[in-house]
Amino acid sequence: MLRAEIVHSLPGRLRLRVAGTRGDAATLKQLAVSLSAYSGVDSVEVRPNIGGLVVVHKLGDAWQLVARYAADQGLFVITAAVAAAPGPSLAETTAAGLKVINRRFRRATGGSVDFQSAMFVTFLGLAAHQVRQGHYFGPATTLILSAYGFLKEKSR
Repeated sequence: MLRAEIVHSLPGRLRLRVAGTRGDAATLKQLAVSLSAYSGVDSVEVRPNIGGLVVVHKLGDAWQLVARYAADQGLFVITAAVAAAPGPSLAETTAAGLKVINRRFRRATGGSVDFQSAMFVTFLGLAAHQVRQGHYFGPATTLILSAYGFLKEKSR
């Protein structure tokens, strides 16, 4: 029986690489037709140049049902789980980046200024500029509230 590994998985989408099928469009097409017969599968795209299949299904996170169907039908077995765990979220990545910036601020100023303090002063300066331009309510207010947010975050 053929072996496949999951290259990538999202709810409703599964990207597989089937060992020994690179360049073998006929085998991949046969697998696609057989997988398409499963009621949980919407479509199967064949990628012969990499020996891959993209399975679009209506099973959400339950890609294991597609894998079980493939094994039961003698099509292939999945030999590896999802290749990589999901990476950090955008919020986690941003928070980590801000921590690095904060450490660099502290190091560059000998510990006297941190990132939140610098941003507080920056936003107050930008708000003062907007007031001088006559933009009291929209931009100036927004910038003052943003500055307050940095001050509030610093006090935590």
